[in-house]
Amino acid sequence: MKPLKLFVQWHYGTTYRIHRGYETPVLGPIEPQLLSTEHDARSFIRKLRLEHADYLNLLHEVDGLTPNSDISLDYAQRDLARVAWGRHRRIRFYKLDSFAYDFNNTDNNHYPAIRHMQGTIDQGAAYHFVPATLLLLSDPNPADVRFFRLAEGPQAQAFLDTLTLSDEQLAMMIDELKLRAWPNRADRLKSLLMALTRGQIVAVLIYDDIIIPPKRKGPEDLPVEEYTPKSYTLGPHEEPGYEPSPHSGLHNQAELTPDFETSVESFKPIRQVDMDNLSPEDKATRKALADQGWNEDKVEEVLESGNQFSLEKMEKDTTLYGFVTAGRDNSKLENKAYWLDKNGFSDVEDKFFKQGHWDREGIKDYLALPCFNRANDVITVELTESQTVVTSTIGKATELLKYTGENGYTTGTLGKIMGGGGTQISPDARKLQLISGK
Repeated sequence: MKPLKLFVQWHYGTTYRIHRGYETPVLGPIEPQLLSTEHDARSFIRKLRLEHADYLNLLHEVDGLTPNSDISLDYAQRDLARVAWGRHRRIRFYKLDSFAYDFNNTDNNHYPAIRHMQGTIDQGAAYHFVPATLLLLSDPNPADVRFFRLAEGPQAQAFLDTLTLSDEQLAMMIDELKLRAWPNRADRLKSLLMALTRGQIVAVLIYDDIIIPPKRKGPEDLPVEEYTPKSYTLGPHEEPGYEPSPHSGLHNQAELTPDFETSVESFKPIRQVDMDNLSPEDKATRKALADQGWNEDKVEEVLESGNQFSLEKMEKDTTLYGFVTAGRDNSKLENKAYWLDKNGFSDVEDKFFKQGHWDREGIKDYLALPCFNRANDVITVELTESQTVVTSTIGKATELLKYTGENGYTTGTLGKIMGGGGTQISPDARKLQLISGK
């Protein structure tokens, strides 16, 4: 299990990724915060927005605790500075560009995917051009990431030449990567080349099965994990070399309660649809959902929740499954449009029921469940009549979320991208009967 990525806000709101020494190295073009002396390190660390307990947890995790660490915040900051600079430093801080990903405004997170034109990479592949620091949120295969050093200008130029960019593609890249918009093509290409060789942007190889056609709403082709403007509790570690449980993640921690209001207001699917300009597939889905009695808002919600829609005939008494929050009244079915059939439930079970436990963090990601759905219970329903249902592959979604614990503890507001990928069934809710769970 890979360790969770940790981010923290610094003075003036700048965000840094905290990289511990045992994590996968950060890819080439991204340089850590320069802390050349212990004084520099202490000055930088004093401005981090962390509580005393957060410092202790970090120190514990990188084996940097001393007897004085527990005494005061000042000592804890000194000890963290001690392991954050010098030749054998055990922790680094990487600055995240403010424009790389804005969870508060997903309309500003559309980065260009350019298909290779000269056949030198696999058919069906493309390069996704993104700010280099977006790699701090993800773990792409290093073999799929193209970046260039300052001395590799000729190689970068040759790479761009193979893409045979049209004027329209070049203008899109300049605009969406926030590069200088020179009036002529030669200068725009030079601007793009300079951004590549100075480590500002990278190109990530992606494939058709993870390429979402135009009007993407985020860096959805990268396997983003977590963005946390404020650090959360790292948990006690028994010994150096500790590896997190296969069920780690905030969603799995029963002692932490997700904030309903934060999540419900911010949960957004990556896919957006124009109800006045639907594809033939989406039009057929819209009609089927309307025939089931769903209102236009719910139809739009379902359309944005997934892709690869199809219609399927299901017989009376077919069982469907739903992950819900235990303890809530889940008997009201009239607004529940997302279910799993037997195959879909078995797929989730195979992937996320391990060692006698459900990995609810994994379920949340695979089914793109909002934070307020804790996925700690399963209800089942039956179709009371044979009917045509809508099936789809679950798309990616983003949300802001916040967890609270005992003694006033809070994670602060976090951002999350859920990868989706599971399947879902949307039946006529008027023709469902609860058979287990409540």
